[in-house]
Amino acid sequence: MLLENRKKRILLLDDEPAVVRSLARIINQFHRDWELEAVTDPEEAWLRLQRDRFDVLVTDVRMPKVTGLTLLERMQMDPRTACIPVVVVTGWGDYETKLRALELGAMDLLEKPVEPRHLVTRLQQVLRWKEGQDILAALNVRLRRILDRHLRELASERMGTILRLLIVIQQRNPDLAFHSMRVAVYSKVLAQLLKLEDSQCREIFWAGMLHDVGKIALPDALLVRAGMFSPGEITIWQKHCQYGEQILRGRTPWSGMLPTGEDSDSGTSSIVKTAAQVAISHHERWDGTGFPYGLEGGAIPLPGRIVAIADAIDHATRPVAWAHLSSLVVLPASEEAHKAFDPRMVEVFRCHEEVFRKLSDRFRRIPADNEGWLASVDTQLCGEWQDAASSDSDESSARCLSE
Repeated sequence: MLLENRKKRILLLDDEPAVVRSLARIINQFHRDWELEAVTDPEEAWLRLQRDRFDVLVTDVRMPKVTGLTLLERMQMDPRTACIPVVVVTGWGDYETKLRALELGAMDLLEKPVEPRHLVTRLQQVLRWKEGQDILAALNVRLRRILDRHLRELASERMGTILRLLIVIQQRNPDLAFHSMRVAVYSKVLAQLLKLEDSQCREIFWAGMLHDVGKIALPDALLVRAGMFSPGEITIWQKHCQYGEQILRGRTPWSGMLPTGEDSDSGTSSIVKTAAQVAISHHERWDGTGFPYGLEGGAIPLPGRIVAIADAIDHATRPVAWAHLSSLVVLPASEEAHKAFDPRMVEVFRCHEEVFRKLSDRFRRIPADNEGWLASVDTQLCGEWQDAASSDSDESSARCLSE
């Protein structure tokens, strides 16, 4: 049942007690199932309207101190009272007053002396309208709850998909999983230092976790081998960027088999879209000499620029199993950094290099077989960078961001 079964409540307001009694008598003569309350002071009426639940207000216009029009203005400005319909009953019948009352939201204006059946019929119509509005409001609340529940379920399903991808990464190569974890933390710290919104920082964290997801499509020989790669093998290795985007966007040769009007990329969460952006762009270079598309400068998506330098930070602070590709890696502290990375990112890194050194030391104390860190790294480490940065002043941060 959308609405509770209760009597309709009407508030009567007129500064003349005799008029209030007359209106109450007229209404009770026809509808004893309505609950009437009467006041003669507009200020008291205003307090009652804010505090109690009424279905309609019947009011005079000309009253001392506070007029009916002033009360209407107050009601329209307060969300607690804006939805209460008002019927004006007045002996002050000039055209401008009537027009102003209607402009302020009055449902109708009746002139004194009011004809009893006319008043009761009009109140019946107003109360039916109010009940319809209440039903719509109750439906909106119910639909919003249903929508919120479905959105939570959908978000849970999407995060479940992300976590399954991380499990695949961890199963294929534990070193790759821990590298992705460290890159995710460095990426989020960089995003926070760049003063991005919390939602953006969260998306960039998860994008960092998934930036190398395309490597699960590489042959085992390229994923775990520590020897040198041939030029042909490097070309295959570089394809992990496209593989990652395809995995995250759901683009496969079978996408055309979807029913008409459906798209594998439709409904994709913002986290997955950001992760796909990062997967395809984290090896692009600021000077346009990166891969796979040779994007240059601002054409590289911001999340990709952030994860690119975070990836390099991890290579600089903790060499991983594929360090034989070091010829493709530019370290953020090197002279080549401004060619490879967004200069703004480089300056932020250099201003806070000690932060990343302490985070790297923290990572080194994590046992290699401690898979629990993969599940709790965001809460355990991403909040710790502020402690690590305690020696850096706010003025230093501001200087880095403005240069």
